[in-house]
Amino acid sequence: MAFTAAEIKNLALTELNHETITDWTDTNNTDIPIINQQYELAIQNALGAYPWSFALIHAELTTTDTLDTDALHKKYKKTATLPNNTLGQIAVSSSPSYDNLADFLVVGTKIYCHQNPAYLKYTARVDEANFSPEFVDWFKTYFAMRLNSYLNGDMQRQAYLQAEEPVLFKKAKNMDSHKNPHQSLAGNPLLWVRGKFGGGVI
Repeated sequence: MAFTAAEIKNLALTELNHETITDWTDTNNTDIPIINQQYELAIQNALGAYPWSFALIHAELTTTDTLDTDALHKKYKKTATLPNNTLGQIAVSSSPSYDNLADFLVVGTKIYCHQNPAYLKYTARVDEANFSPEFVDWFKTYFAMRLNSYLNGDMQRQAYLQAEEPVLFKKAKNMDSHKNPHQSLAGNPLLWVRGKFGGGVI
C-alpha cells in the first residue's frame, strides 16, 4: 500500500482523537501550518533514526583533492558535496559492493574521505509512497506525540503514546532488518541501531 503525506498526517490526528483534515489548502484552518511544519521535522528525524531499507540510496561521488586548511579536514585526501536529499551517511567505500568500508568525515554538506570515486550509502528523504506499512504504523504514533502539545495537550493521551511508540518502533525496525541485513560500519556510524527512538546508540 502506498501512502501520501496527507494520509499519514490524518492517521496521526486520529491517534489524537482529533478531527481529520480533507482540505490541506484551507487557509482558515490554523492547525494546518503547525501540522505541516512539525510533519517535515518529524519525518526527517524518523528517517534518520535507523537505516530503513526503503530509504537507503547508493550513489557514486566524484571527489576532488581536499584543499581545506583545517587540520581535521586535511587528514582526508578527497572531498565531495553530499546529495541534496541526504539525511544520514551510512557507509563509504571504494567499491560499489561495499566490501571494504572506509573511514570518512561529514561536515555540513561536505564529505571527506580518501576514495575517488567514493561509493556512498546514505539515508534519503524519500517520497511517502516508498514508506513501509510498519514504518507508517510507528511514525503516526511518533508524530502524534509531537503534535499533542500543539493541538490537544492531553497528558493522558501523551502517556499512552509514549508507551506505545517504542514498541512500534522496535517492531518496525525488526521487520525492516529482515529486508535489509546491516553490515558493521567503519568511520561514522550515524544514528545506528536504536533500541528506542531518541535513545542512545546500542
